[in-house]
Amino acid sequence: MSALQTLTPQPRYAAGMMGGGGYAPWQAMAPIGRSATDLWWLNPLVCTAILLAVYATFIEFDFQRVVPIAYIPSFLYGWGAALLLTMGAGMALAMAASRDPNARVETGLALDVPGWAMGCLMIGALFAYGYWFAPLVSDPRLIFDILQGERTSVRGVVTTTPGITTMTQFSMAYAIAYAAMRASRVRALEGWETLGLVALFALAGIRAVVWSERLAVIELVVVYVVARLAFTRVFTLSWWRIATFVPLVAPPLLYMLFTGTEYIRTWDYYRNEYDSVWAFSFERLITYYATASNNGIGLLVENNQWPLYSGRFIAEWLYLMPEIGDWMRESLGDPMSYYLTFLDRFARPEFNSATGLFQVVFDLGYAGSMLYFLAIGAFVGRLWDLWRHQSPFGVLFYPVAMMFLVELLRFNYFAATRFLPLAMALCFVWLVARVAPSPFPQRAPTW
Repeated sequence: MSALQTLTPQPRYAAGMMGGGGYAPWQAMAPIGRSATDLWWLNPLVCTAILLAVYATFIEFDFQRVVPIAYIPSFLYGWGAALLLTMGAGMALAMAASRDPNARVETGLALDVPGWAMGCLMIGALFAYGYWFAPLVSDPRLIFDILQGERTSVRGVVTTTPGITTMTQFSMAYAIAYAAMRASRVRALEGWETLGLVALFALAGIRAVVWSERLAVIELVVVYVVARLAFTRVFTLSWWRIATFVPLVAPPLLYMLFTGTEYIRTWDYYRNEYDSVWAFSFERLITYYATASNNGIGLLVENNQWPLYSGRFIAEWLYLMPEIGDWMRESLGDPMSYYLTFLDRFARPEFNSATGLFQVVFDLGYAGSMLYFLAIGAFVGRLWDLWRHQSPFGVLFYPVAMMFLVELLRFNYFAATRFLPLAMALCFVWLVARVAPSPFPQRAPTW
């Protein structure tokens, strides 16, 4: 027997069952390949190890070039590494607790989201975008000013409205539901559903340019890919090897996206200081992440008011909610003022991120932050296990957990205002979706 025959599982088939969701005739016999959920770069423990490796490089960064004070290296810098390790320990504990070597379930579950629910998500997101960017339609000169480099964004002209513009996050729930159904083939998707996805991606791209929010595109891509891979099978060893090296492509793509937006936003201001826009954008990209940790540590060093136990930095969305947020800020004060003061006095407001690590320490203290990241790690680890076994809750929420990991060195995605409307939309999908047996098994023989 050849090596390829040894590595490649023999063809097997999963019998489709006519149930409430109903399969198309061609789904009756679905070949079993290797699940894409086995890819190493989708494992949160591996992602955490990568975060630690990136975090370790900050000690070599020349902070004096961009900020007044360097707070790295220091004890608190080591504490940040300890928090990442603690989060990894929480993941490992959750994975170990959910692992049953004797379990073997051949049929997964697929989410069948009704068309009316998909329509609600799409209309909500499109309405929010239309309301938000209506001034651009009435005054298109704003867009031309950005493209010509005369304006970096429309933030000073176009404003957001909490409760309305935050519904743009429904687009992520739409993308997750669409990707899961597309990959599982639980039902045939309508043409308008595909057009809706294209429109939401296009609007996110416009948002990245005119509102200077690259994250709008990144998060859509990440959640779509992760949701789709829950039901994706790889049938040949060569394609598996290609999928294994996908992470090598992601950084260059991010670099190119970042360079394109920085060319529009800020290159005109710095072109005389650098040989090329590529060198400028590379240094600036690293600076965003390195200064985030420096800012977070500086906030702790330059203040003696912490821990506050206010919840401001672990549930930012609560403080910015209409009515409730106003009451909390008036009654309890707004701890964000401490950070804004720090930026003005000791840092550089242009680089205003503070990582998702140290603001938690500012809010909860040493012991509290350790427990927080242990719990977050356990939560993410459990979501990963549910996702890889095609549990509806895991398929919906693990893509968001991946966004948390992707952005942790800049900010806490679970605490941000963009998380709450997304979580509410996903809960809505989870409640209204029908669950049908997937034409693909949960787990398959590994190579």
